[in-house]
Amino acid sequence: MFSYCPPSLDDAITLTRDLIQWNHYNPQMRYMDKHNSRGQNRKSRHHISAISIRGGGTSDSLTLATTFIRPNRLSLSGGAVTTIPSNQTSETTHTLSQMRTTTLNALHQTSFLIVVSTSIVAFSPLPSLTRHLSRASTTTSIADATIQSPQSKAIQILSILSSISASIELFASPLVGVWIDAWGRKVPTIALCSLIVLGNAFVALHPCVWSISFSKVVNGAVGGFLVVVANAVIADLFAGATEKGKSLHGQDQMGTAMGRQAASVSLGFLLGSLVGVRLTEIGERIAYGCSLLFSILAVLNGTFRMMDSAELSRMSNDDRGVISHSHSWDHATLRQKVLEAPLSSVQLLFYYGSKMRTLALLLLLQSAPIYMGDVFQLFAKEYWGLSPKAFGSMIALFGVLGIISNLSLPLLLKNLGLRNASLLSVTSSLFFPLTTILTTNYNSVIAAGCVGLYSSTQKIGTSAAMTSLASELGVRQGQLQGEKASMLALFRILCPVVYGMLYLMGKEWSLEKENGMMEGTLSLMRGWIGTKLPFVLNIILGIVAFVITWINI
Repeated sequence: MFSYCPPSLDDAITLTRDLIQWNHYNPQMRYMDKHNSRGQNRKSRHHISAISIRGGGTSDSLTLATTFIRPNRLSLSGGAVTTIPSNQTSETTHTLSQMRTTTLNALHQTSFLIVVSTSIVAFSPLPSLTRHLSRASTTTSIADATIQSPQSKAIQILSILSSISASIELFASPLVGVWIDAWGRKVPTIALCSLIVLGNAFVALHPCVWSISFSKVVNGAVGGFLVVVANAVIADLFAGATEKGKSLHGQDQMGTAMGRQAASVSLGFLLGSLVGVRLTEIGERIAYGCSLLFSILAVLNGTFRMMDSAELSRMSNDDRGVISHSHSWDHATLRQKVLEAPLSSVQLLFYYGSKMRTLALLLLLQSAPIYMGDVFQLFAKEYWGLSPKAFGSMIALFGVLGIISNLSLPLLLKNLGLRNASLLSVTSSLFFPLTTILTTNYNSVIAAGCVGLYSSTQKIGTSAAMTSLASELGVRQGQLQGEKASMLALFRILCPVVYGMLYLMGKEWSLEKENGMMEGTLSLMRGWIGTKLPFVLNIILGIVAFVITWINI
């Protein structure tokens, strides 16, 4: 160890820079680096572990110490230059790891609570609105009341509210991404959950058409925004692990976290829906009051247990010597983002290069079957003869399979890796539509769905790859997740239209076959497919997704 007292801080910084350059470019050190990469002469290396420049008295001093590890970080806060012991760096890394684990667990818990809250009242608006509209119709004339039933009015109102929620999510998701990049992840999480608390409290205290409508819009839009925040939190905690030579391991960890997050959401939706159906029969105040309780618990859990993952990411980058970029936004940038919001739904397809565009297209291909909308329920009713209760049981079964697949995903990733697990998931997604086309037996279709239980995890590999690529490109995670949510919101609006057109086209083919109006092999095949045409599209999309996954992940 030696000390040197330069006349100024500038001289100290200059000397530090020269020593680091010598340490990197000295031929002897390069020779030792070469052998160290092969596992030899590890103890013969003398590198500076860390340098810290701090304020210290009236004179500036420089103190350097040699250790047996590589340089870790250079922190500048003005004054004396000292080394940080290697054991202190190790303790800091261990502490950051514990903080990341705590934050990730808090995210899973908060997501579970808030999804339970929204799921409890997911099926309450229709009977509640119908009841309030029925009371209001008693004050109108009989002629007016016979024009449209209260239930028809309630369905019309819910359709309008769903369109409003989708539009808000489409245009506001990119702005939410800007918001969480500027303010971190914790404050927006608490604020968004508090909006759900407000909506539930509004209905619990004063149930009416307006309060129920407000709660419906808030739950729909805020639920989408919370997905943006959750994905950004996971990206903060694991995207930094994608250094050279460790990117695949980092993506595996990210995939595991995304799987657990999906399992938490699925479990919350399943439990909330089961409880909500019973509570809605008792009364809307009870249902919304119980939802209010879970939403308050979510706010409290996020407030006291969750740490800001963006700050943890910056601390982790500083510990590894990576320069952390500022997440502050000036007014000009904010104004630009507001103006670009309407076009943000297609940014991922045109703005970040061919690789990001390919991954975005893959995500759309994997998401399309999920957005079949009412077409699947209509097909199940007409083709399999399922009642609403039987259809609900089938959806609940698929929900349980989703929970099982997401909980077992870490084991799958550990044994197969992210790429092979993604290929398996895409292949699993083909079992259900193939069986639906080839057989009319409902039990066989359900068995195929059970065999392909990992189909619900196919988007995890794609999302992890997009997050890692954004980290490499220097794209803020909030911006990425906001633009991705906006793209999926637009896709969710378009997909039911496409699937509806295919279903109607297939129904015409079936009618032509029944009336004996088809001749030729191709026409007979069209008649045989009939209303199964949407599932043919799902098979085509699955095959294309498999090819893209094979090439790009």
